Amino acid sequence: MQHYKRRFPIVRHSVFLVIVAIFAAPLSARQSSLSIDALRDWAIRVSSTPIPSETYAAQEFQHYFHRATGIVLPIHKSPEKAGGHIFIGPSTALRDSSLGFTMERQYALEELRIVITAKNIAILGGRPRGTLYGVYTFLEDYLGIRFLTAEVTHVPLVPVTNLLRKVDRSYNPPFAYRHYAKNEISKDPAFAARRRQNTASRYAPQNQRMGPHLGGEAHGGVFLHNNFLFQLPFRDHPECYALIDGQRSPLQPCLTHPLVHRTVAAQLLQNLDGFSQGTTIPLAQNDNGGVCSCTRCITVQREGDGPEDIPVATNPLGVDPQKVRNGPPSAVILDFVNRVAADIAEKRPDLWVGTEAYAFSMMPPRKTKSLPNVKVQVATYHCSILYGLNDARSPDNVEFGNYLAGWRKACDHLLIWHYDMNPREYWLPFPNLRAQPDNLRTFVRSNGRGIFMQGCAENTELSDLRVYVMTALIWDPSREIDPLIDEFLALYYQQAAPPIRRWIDLFHEQALASGKMSNINSPARGYGLDAALGEKGVRLFGEAMTLAKTPELKRRVEKISVTALRLAVEPVWWNAIEAPRRARILKTTLAEQQVLLTAEERQRYRTMVRELFALAAKHGMAMYYEGGKLERARNAIRTYYGLPNREPL
Repeated sequence: MQHYKRRFPIVRHSVFLVIVAIFAAPLSARQSSLSIDALRDWAIRVSSTPIPSETYAAQEFQHYFHRATGIVLPIHKSPEKAGGHIFIGPSTALRDSSLGFTMERQYALEELRIVITAKNIAILGGRPRGTLYGVYTFLEDYLGIRFLTAEVTHVPLVPVTNLLRKVDRSYNPPFAYRHYAKNEISKDPAFAARRRQNTASRYAPQNQRMGPHLGGEAHGGVFLHNNFLFQLPFRDHPECYALIDGQRSPLQPCLTHPLVHRTVAAQLLQNLDGFSQGTTIPLAQNDNGGVCSCTRCITVQREGDGPEDIPVATNPLGVDPQKVRNGPPSAVILDFVNRVAADIAEKRPDLWVGTEAYAFSMMPPRKTKSLPNVKVQVATYHCSILYGLNDARSPDNVEFGNYLAGWRKACDHLLIWHYDMNPREYWLPFPNLRAQPDNLRTFVRSNGRGIFMQGCAENTELSDLRVYVMTALIWDPSREIDPLIDEFLALYYQQAAPPIRRWIDLFHEQALASGKMSNINSPARGYGLDAALGEKGVRLFGEAMTLAKTPELKRRVEKISVTALRLAVEPVWWNAIEAPRRARILKTTLAEQQVLLTAEERQRYRTMVRELFALAAKHGMAMYYEGGKLERARNAIRTYYGLPNREPL
């Protein structure tokens, strides 16, 4: 961990002001405050039988308190005197102390409580993670510590004369399940816990799991597509698969066929012992547009109404209107999931069954309700990324808000699959930051119980910033994004922060001014971004490199500068990669799709593209193009320039 021994200039909002506001009590309030120096002879107290996460919480408190103040506090399991204790977690000693009232009620699973008095401090909460989160909250809010990245923690040197205000505060996070899916955080479970993430992907390796010392993992979170768990071969049972345009197709199973229900239910019932308590069993659609149109499915889809009584959806979100002419296909999916969930509840009422509301199933059913042991995971894939989900400027987002309201009526336990990345373009600037707080608050108001936020590939775009900002918002959606951005930039990029901040503002402002309504999957022009803006960014990053005073700071600035350089070469990128794709899809000629460049422009862009790929390789940046291979994108650009594969650009 890196320990900064000085504070650095802040852009717009000052971390100084935040820290001073925390520490500095006016003279008239000194009697209601406790000095850091007064803790010098105190001790950290834990239960005689602590759970692993409370032992770890005490160790984390001891470690970071020492780094910030220079004071080493011993950890004991039983009090030796009446006062001068920092109680970490519930204990008999805490119950018998002046703060014993903190143990008189039950705490929610992840709720934390911090009580500061002149004689004792208590940090406790729900088990197994509340106390640990309470410690991290104390370290951040009262000592100014910031867990910036897995490698860099900002620990200011706190004068022992600073004051801790007496307080009794609690916090219970609105999302019970929090998973920001990004390798910068997933690869280090300890850092993930410090950022208040409470699970890893169900497919993650063991070394990314959150062990008992981190409170273990939250159960019943988000799941993926392609898992209806129907395994009978299409060639043997075509009647069990979707009827699409008059023919059976292996794209999706036919969920109203009796054999599909019997097969899936039997498979699950035979393997119930393999599911731990509270687990969610996913039964979600395959990631394609297949909607069964057999007579049985249409009947369920209509939810008891005649064809003339089905409301006409003229512009449904994420689906061809023809596929919803008989009503929402989600009614068929939820009916199937309910039937399987009823079978499972008879033997394992502790388990959940979950399904997706995604693409063709995003529109909620009109009448069908989920059973109590069913979860629905609603995905925001088709929403405009420039506007919040509560913003009337985006018709798509307004429609999604209507869908979300419908799902809230249909299901008591909603999960949200949200996005913080462009799956088409990992290196492009992604102008969604200003919309994210409103999105998260909308989820909270819509009774979202958990969130899975899908981030971009490691080291790409604004990776380090996004991890810090988004995990902070997921933990506390009431926060504003600009102070979080400014805080991270100032502490992580230090003197180089101002030009980077201007770059972030520039590409967001141009995108919003464009009025574009693109979803997460778009080329640069879909967000109103262009090469001229990229060139402005390149100049700003030149300023930032000049301001960066150490090799490490220059490395950080160089990595994030790829966003501007990638946008600056947009004409060549479009001609080499996007134009051929569009020509195939639209069945036009390549010349019709490409932009015209002079020989001088082609040569200048070639030099910039060479630099772009060199920086991407240096900083280990993945990308998504034709299977995710960096070399394939490089070869596409070589082809555009008429160069053989492997020849240097």
